[in-house]
Amino acid sequence: MTRSSFLASFLASFLASFLALLAGILLISAWRGPAHAQSAPKKGELLSGSATVVEGDTFDFRVNRVRVWGIFSPEQRAWCWRNGQRWEPAGEAAKALRECLKGDAVTCRVQRSERRWFRKRYVSECWTDDGRDVGACMVRAGWATDYSCYSGGHYRDLEAEAKHGGLGLWTCDNGPPTRRWGRKGRGVLCETPAYKPSGPAPK
Repeated sequence: MTRSSFLASFLASFLASFLALLAGILLISAWRGPAHAQSAPKKGELLSGSATVVEGDTFDFRVNRVRVWGIFSPEQRAWCWRNGQRWEPAGEAAKALRECLKGDAVTCRVQRSERRWFRKRYVSECWTDDGRDVGACMVRAGWATDYSCYSGGHYRDLEAEAKHGGLGLWTCDNGPPTRRWGRKGRGVLCETPAYKPSGPAPK
């Protein structure tokens, strides 16, 4: 075989392999595209499954990221003074959420979607299989606070109990490093009317 015929054979083989690979990629994309579009939850839809905790008020159901409605837990690098020392409680808050979930299946009712950085997440009312409110669990244990401008004070009483007991974030010398109000300032609702949670869906 001459050198020119060898190169021609090699190029033909390479081109055939490349085209086969490209066809495979396009086929996979066409197959996955509609499924991904269908998986985007709508308001009022229920999501269920095992959750992977991201931070104290956020977890993933596979491709869907859920933000627990009505509470605020410290984000990464948020800090407070505790016993005169700087403390970043985000890791412990995430651990507390895992305890609230206890490896159980979780069900969430989507309230709205929002963009967080470059990813969409679904603000949702969530509960475990035994009917426990995930947001209430976090606030009661002191690892989240009532996100007043969204919740309308729904978790206010549970927060007062945690504060009285000095639990979780309430060991901060200067109060929990969490947020209560949006960009419009203190006392202004972030949405009107405020969402009213309705609890677990009937089984």
